Amino acid sequence: MVLHAGILIIGSLLWDEERQAWRDARLDMHSSEAVTAPIRYGRRSGKRRGYTYTMVFSRLAPAGHAKVLRCLRTISSPKDLIVEAEHLWRAEELSSDVGRIGTSWGCVALLFNPERKIPAELPMEWAKYVSRDSGYGNVEQAPDEGRLISKEGLLQIDWPCVVDGGSPVGLDLLLVTANTPTLSGTPPYYPSVETVANAWNAAGKHVEYFWKNCDNGICTFEDAEIRARLHPRERERL
Repeated sequence: MVLHAGILIIGSLLWDEERQAWRDARLDMHSSEAVTAPIRYGRRSGKRRGYTYTMVFSRLAPAGHAKVLRCLRTISSPKDLIVEAEHLWRAEELSSDVGRIGTSWGCVALLFNPERKIPAELPMEWAKYVSRDSGYGNVEQAPDEGRLISKEGLLQIDWPCVVDGGSPVGLDLLLVTANTPTLSGTPPYYPSVETVANAWNAAGKHVEYFWKNCDNGICTFEDAEIRARLHPRERERL
């Protein structure tokens, strides 16, 4: 078993300075590719990001652009996969805790390339690993979207395609962090473009989360509407 893995990134894992050590140690930064993914701004953050909105997967959202970066290490055993997932979660949570890949607000999930032959041992052992945590994978979606993460720890979206040319991503598997959105109302719905933009306008410097995603080619189907409602970027007014 020698499989090539990557990380599917939909936000600050790609550019946040606090994640630089993880990127340097685990990723081939020169391999970055823009890919399709059903994403939107949907999770209200805490104080660290000024109670603004960060990116989530949304199964029925029109395709946006995310990034895939190849892992520096190949996967030769289930243990290799689990180690890579644990490093990813430590970077996501900005924690030194080991042996975890999730908490109440999100977790690491897995995608297998449907065109590649994956040894049966790998998904079987991954499913055993995630089953240790009874709360694993409880990442909400809107009522008509279905379950985002299966009980076996697999992300329920299509295998991404490269934006430039449309070919499937040429890796065997992808790891990803998926966060629970902040839904409201009955039936529950995602925050509106106006709600998202207003939160950033009220939060000063924290709007840079949106602009840095744009700078790095991470975008959603709502970006043009969000941008139209935002105050001018600080550096654009200088």
